Amino acid sequence: MKQRFIALARMVIDDPRVFLRYVGVGASAATLELSLFVAMHQWLHWELLVANCAALGIAIVYCFLMQRNFTFRARGDAGRHLSLYLLMQSISAVLNNAILWMLVQNAGVYAPLAKVVQIGIVFVWNYTFARLVVFAKPAARGTQS
Repeated sequence: MKQRFIALARMVIDDPRVFLRYVGVGASAATLELSLFVAMHQWLHWELLVANCAALGIAIVYCFLMQRNFTFRARGDAGRHLSLYLLMQSISAVLNNAILWMLVQNAGVYAPLAKVVQIGIVFVWNYTFARLVVFAKPAARGTQS
């Protein structure tokens, strides 16, 4: 566990600008997602998980474009980036819905507050996977001696 924490800290320390851009984009995406969730669930009275999935879907599109072009400034195969990003977000969606359901249905937490908690929990997973897998810089090709 300690080694994982050190590895995560190293990613932040090695290039804090990337992490700060990630946090900024993530905060704007989280605001968009939360706003849409509240509008759909509280005002339009959509079912909990339907509203969550719809808000999440819109935020995923926004976040992919911003993370690829602004945060990580990734170049190259956009199709590969998108495939890996959707894999990451598929796992995140399961986590999102499970956490939200448990907090609201089992623990009785107010839905918008549960949504904020859920976003925070999934943040670490998303950053780590995006940085190490989705938008990882390709390994140096052929070093010269």
